[in-house]
Formats: sequence, structure tokens, C-alpha cells
Amino acid sequence: MRRRFLGQKIFGLATSYALISIVAVLSFLPLSWLFVSSFKTAKEIVKIPPTFFPENPTVRTYRYLFERMQFGRYFINTLIVAGGVTLLVIVTSSLAGYVFAKFDFKFKEPVFVFLISTMMIPFVTIMLPLYVMVSNFGWVNRFEGLIVPMCLSAFGMFLMRQFVENIPTSLIEAARMDGASEWWIYFRVILPLALPAVSALGIFSFMWSWNNLLWPLLVISKKDMYTVTLAIAALQWETGIRYDVVVTGTALSVLPVMAVYAFASKAFIRGLSFTGLKY
Repeated sequence: MRRRFLGQKIFGLATSYALISIVAVLSFLPLSWLFVSSFKTAKEIVKIPPTFFPENPTVRTYRYLFERMQFGRYFINTLIVAGGVTLLVIVTSSLAGYVFAKFDFKFKEPVFVFLISTMMIPFVTIMLPLYVMVSNFGWVNRFEGLIVPMCLSAFGMFLMRQFVENIPTSLIEAARMDGASEWWIYFRVILPLALPAVSALGIFSFMWSWNNLLWPLLVISKKDMYTVTLAIAALQWETGIRYDVVVTGTALSVLPVMAVYAFASKAFIRGLSFTGLKY
């Protein structure tokens, strides 16, 4: 009986690992094909039957993107925008999460519910009035127009509030009794203890901002202000049927997001795991 139970357990684990491996391979296959195809020529990319590994590997497309298409400039623009948006979202969301979690004031819950309900509003419905505001401020074709309107996140406020609620209030009260200001408590107590949630929010914000196309497409018209996603979209009408250029540009755009996630993946998973838990 014991051997039978052990055999069933081993079979169950083997089946689970096999299914996970199959899903992992299927998920990684399109991404690996993208990077491998970035070293192919345009003719080989559309070749029938398709080839997985390049027959004649070349880096001419990479040189073309950086030397003639100013792709390095687009990377710098996107890093500035994504970094600025991520930093502002972390600051505003963590401050709002701290206030809603540890302070009592009139209409706190209705205000929080109202903020959370804004997540159900499609961005396209507020896109036009937001553009009018940005235009009135003179932020069209400027980094301010790409960063400032995206600095608030209802999801970030919700995430940070759920995590900050788990921080013992006794720590905050002890700091106040020692004469600490609210800003000191925020920087020295709340942020260090909420680092997993901050990391998760930072990855979400960076990925969303890096991949954002609709808002830059509306605000930016000067080529030297293009972001990576906008530049890739422009490749399709500037280079015609140059599939090698589009594929290589797409592969390059994925690298920073993968690097950020690989660097902060542990904190990201920990932040999502502990958010909302009560102690």
C-alpha cells in the first residue's frame, strides 16, 4: 500500500513537471524565434518552409537600426520616459497607500472606492481631454507630456494600501512618540518595509510605460522624440516590407523589460504573494 501511494505521488509530480515544461517551452518558443530571426535576412524570415536557425547569420540589421534609424536615441527617450513614470508612480502610490492605510479621515472609504473605480474607465475616453490639457501646458513633443499625465495609478494605490495595511501600526506609533515626523516615518519605516510591493509596482509601471504606444503616438510628432514602440510602429511605413528591420527592432525593445524583470523577479513575486495578507 505504501509503495502504491509512493508510486502515485511520483507519477503525479512527474506529470506536473512535464506539463509545466511543455507550457514553458511553448511560451518561450515565440520569443526565442524572435531573437533568432533578428539575425536573418528579410527573405529568410518569410521563407516557406520557415527555418528556425538562420542559414547565413548577419548583424547588418542591427547596424542599420543604430546607424541610420537613430535607434539608440529612441532607447534613451524611452528610458527617460519609463524611468520617470515609474519613479512618480511609486512615490504617488506609496504616499496614497500610506495615507489610506494608516490615517483616518472623513469620507476615506468613498474617496478610495472612487479612485479604484477609475480603473474601469477606458483610457481612450479620457485621452482627448488629457491631450487638450497637455497642449495647453505646452507639453506636446516634450518629456513632460509623456511623463506627468501618467504619474498616477489607481492600481498602484490599491496595491500599496493592501501592503501597508500589513505593517504593524505599533511601529508607526512608536516612531511618533519618539518625535519622528510623518515624512521621516514614510521614508524610514514605510518604504523599507514595503519594498516587495514597491518592486512589484515598479516592474508593472516600467513594463506598461515601456510598451505604451497610444499616448506617445498622440503626443509626439517629432522624430527625435520617438519612443521605442513608436519607432517600431514607424518602421512599418518607413521601411515598407523590411521584415528584418521590424523583427530586429522588436527584439531590441524586449531586452530592457526582460532585464528589469530578471533583476527584480524575486521581489516582484514576493510583493504579489504578500499583498493583501493579514497577520
